[in-house]
This record gives sequence, C-alpha cells and structure tokens, in this order.
Amino acid sequence: MNLNPINTIGNIYNPKENGIGFMRLVLALFVVIQHSFALNNLTDPLTKIGLSSFGSLGVNGFFILSGYLIAASWLNNKSFISFSWRRILRIFPAFWICLLFTSFIIAPIMASIGGNHFDIVFLKQQLSYVYKNLFLIIVQPDIANLSTNYYEHALNGSFWTLSWEFSFYILIAIAGIVGLLNKQKWIFVIIMALYIFSYWASDCKCAIFLKYYVSERIAILPFMFGLGALGYLFKHKIPNSTLLFIVCIIAWVLDIKYNLFIPLHPFFFLYIILWLMVNLPIKSFEKNGDYSYGIYIYHFPIIQLLLLSFNFDLNPWLLSSIAIIPTGILAYLSWHYIERPALSFKKYFKNT
Repeated sequence: MNLNPINTIGNIYNPKENGIGFMRLVLALFVVIQHSFALNNLTDPLTKIGLSSFGSLGVNGFFILSGYLIAASWLNNKSFISFSWRRILRIFPAFWICLLFTSFIIAPIMASIGGNHFDIVFLKQQLSYVYKNLFLIIVQPDIANLSTNYYEHALNGSFWTLSWEFSFYILIAIAGIVGLLNKQKWIFVIIMALYIFSYWASDCKCAIFLKYYVSERIAILPFMFGLGALGYLFKHKIPNSTLLFIVCIIAWVLDIKYNLFIPLHPFFFLYIILWLMVNLPIKSFEKNGDYSYGIYIYHFPIIQLLLLSFNFDLNPWLLSSIAIIPTGILAYLSWHYIERPALSFKKYFKNT
C-alpha cells in the first residue's frame, strides 16, 4: 500500500471536481428503492441476503458525505451567522414547498381516490400539517389518517432525517467555534470515540450516549455524520488505495453479516465513500443541477399515491421505475425554481 503523502484522499480531492454529486444521486435512488419495497410491505432485497438495506446505504451514505462537506463548509467560512444562513437556505425553502405540495396536492388526491369527503376538518388538518411541521420536526405525520395502511404511517416518511441533519449542522458550528475542528481536533476525536463506544455498549444499538433511547436507524446517524467530519479533518492522512478500497468492501460485507455486537462497518463504509468520491470517473455531475435533495423529499408521497392508484398491486421494481419519473420532474423544478434561487441569497451574510 502506497502511503506516499501525495497519494492521499486529501491531496487528490478537488472540491469543484469530484464524484459527490453523482454519489448523492445514486444514494437518493437507493432510498427510492427501499421505500418501494417497504411501502409494499415487502423485504428489501439487500436485507434478504443479510446486507443492511438500500435505504440504510442511502441514508448512511448521505450522512457520511454531509459530515465531510459540512466540516469543510465551516472551515472555509468560520462565521456562525453566515454558516447557519447557508444551511437554512439549503434545507428549509425546498422543505417548506414540499410540505405545501404534500398537504395541498398529494393529500387531496389520495383522499379523492380513497373516497374521503372534503370538509373543514380536513382543511384544518392540512393547515396544521404545514404549520406543525414547519421547523423540520415532524409533529403531525399524517392528514385524516390517509397513511394508516402504509408501512411508515406518514405522508412523507423521508422527512424524519432532516431535523437530525440540521441538528448536526449546528453541532458542527459549535465544535468549530470552540476550536474542535482545527487546533483541538483531538478533543473532537475523543468525543466521537466516546459516542462510538457507547453505541457499541448499547445492546439494542438504539441509545445515544447510553441514555437517550431512540431507534437503531437514528442512533447510527451521529456515528456516520461524525465519521464523515473526521474524514475531512484527516483527509491528508487517509491513503488513496484501490487495494484498501477492495478490502473495505469485503470487510463491510463480512462485518454487516457476522459482527452484530461491535459493528465496524461504518469505518469501512467511510473509506468506500471517500475512495469513490475522489476516484469515480463521473465528475461534477451536479453542475447542471443537484437533484438528489428533491428526489429524496418528493419520492415518498409519490410512491404512496401510485400504490393507492394501482390498489397496492405494483411490483416494487416497477413501482420505483415509475415513481422516479414524476419525482425527477419535481426534483428538477425544486432545484431550478426553489433551491438554486434560494441559495442566491447566501451573499447577504457572506462577511458576517
């Protein structure tokens, strides 16, 4: 293995030309596949062979990349106001429009197909769905019990990750303010080590620092996001090796299948993600539009609507293939008419 400093992830990584855009799109499509099976009450194909699930790959990969990019964002712009403003513009405008779309377009169509009556009670639930969920925490997941028969019991089961994502943004900013991302990196390493050890010590793998019990899919998110941030902080120490990449893939498979008590697969997955990020031949895929966020937030209600329209009689692979067409259109519109215009406002706090 070549450990020459010039052959490291950090020295090869180009922030303007890398595989992140393409990877984010693929990870979003993985989540679409997962939900096409889950909402059909079917087992994910990867789960059947003991390899996590498409959804876990998608969400965990997103959080690793997010940790990497958000750590980079802070270190390249060490202003809490400017940093927070950029994060708000990236998450909230598209989320708010999707909330309105789900409440006032998807919900009425689903209600009509299901034979529900529109009345003042339905309208009140539509309005409360928007204002109660306005700040990412999904207090009201449903409208008039439209999603009762679905796996997630929510009109948009993709929203649950967004509040955690934004919380980690704030934690990164706090870590940056107190110097944990530069001069005091070792403290950040210790905090992450403590979290990882507490994760390993939790029998259910569903506790945050052995105290706050959540669910398995939530408890692993700080693990993934934190590793992504560490990946950026130590990118110049991480070798870029095809051999190590192959070893990590094999180790990831074996660890997922056989190591249930002290899981090491997040470390292997981190390296897989970092290697692909700098070695994928598809570079700057998002230069004509970053549609991954739009796909992520719009696909779930589209899948539910399709299932209801076809009386829950759609093969999950066919379902995901059909769903990606309207989802892709909505993602296109979201990027070009909501997300990118919103990001143009980041200049107002550029030097704050």
